[in-house]
Amino acid sequence: MEVIIKEALTDSVVEEAIRLFAIDKNQFKSLGGFENFVFEYDKENVTYVLRFVHSSHRDFNQVEAEIELINYLYNNKGNVSQVVLSTGGNTLEKILGINDDYFTVASFVKAPGTFVDRSNINDEFNYNFGKAVGHMHELTKRFKPVNKRIHWYEENLITHLGQKHLREDDQFILNKLDKLVTKIKSLKIDNESYGLIHTDLHFGNMFYNGSTLTFFDFDDSAYKHYISDIAIIIFYQWGFTNLSNEEIEDETHQFLKHFCEGYLEETKLDYEWFDHINDFLKLREIIMFIVLHAAGESKITTPFAQKYFNKFRDRIKNDIPFFNYERAIGKR
Repeated sequence: MEVIIKEALTDSVVEEAIRLFAIDKNQFKSLGGFENFVFEYDKENVTYVLRFVHSSHRDFNQVEAEIELINYLYNNKGNVSQVVLSTGGNTLEKILGINDDYFTVASFVKAPGTFVDRSNINDEFNYNFGKAVGHMHELTKRFKPVNKRIHWYEENLITHLGQKHLREDDQFILNKLDKLVTKIKSLKIDNESYGLIHTDLHFGNMFYNGSTLTFFDFDDSAYKHYISDIAIIIFYQWGFTNLSNEEIEDETHQFLKHFCEGYLEETKLDYEWFDHINDFLKLREIIMFIVLHAAGESKITTPFAQKYFNKFRDRIKNDIPFFNYERAIGKR
């Protein structure tokens, strides 16, 4: 989160949101947040989430498009949290800041369950994971929104944040990003391969109650290739491990075997898209590199960020693929 956003969330902004959603201050607590501010509150024995999105991150129209997507998915039995109306009957409230900026505030029923316990992941979980993602993708293929989200290449992380925040010795990443964006934009686009997706399906954006996954935080949702959501899942499960390349490929192969079984029961995706999965994995490596720099010095100097830079700087610079995709997907 950029420093300017942190400074913009004043007590008066929070108090106005509390009033608009009729929240008891004694039942209100911060959950932190990376790109947005997230709070939790209880009302009539139900737990809710309140989210603040700064206008420098997303304008009102883009958040409105996100909420339209979530409502559509929820109304069609997608694995998402229900949107809650304010006391004024609105899905969103705009609260003005002090410098011609504003926050767009939304509330949701908190998803059932807890964060996924990695030690409990098994073949059945991965099968159900695939079904949930496949069902969501199949629903979005039929979605005709009034308000449209951006295409992935219009995201500010790609268009300007790298130039603004990367240090001089990391500027080479911008050239790598430009070439990769051009390559991915040249790929086929049709209704079965490209649509409105979550784009950030890591375990921090979903809860599991032992039988059902619920996805939340569609803040990064954009029009993009469906294979990208699968690449993101792989990236966050194996991008930060100390496993050898062969171990990562073996585990990914086992994961995809069951994930794709569930996924393909709900929707279809041509097998050829896995030939491009390393490109989408490389794109996430680069975007994560930029995101960590944009978060400010306090984030850049953390052990996690430094470990990430040390691992992926050379991999990005030398075009080292995430893994041997043919081995990982079973082309052996």
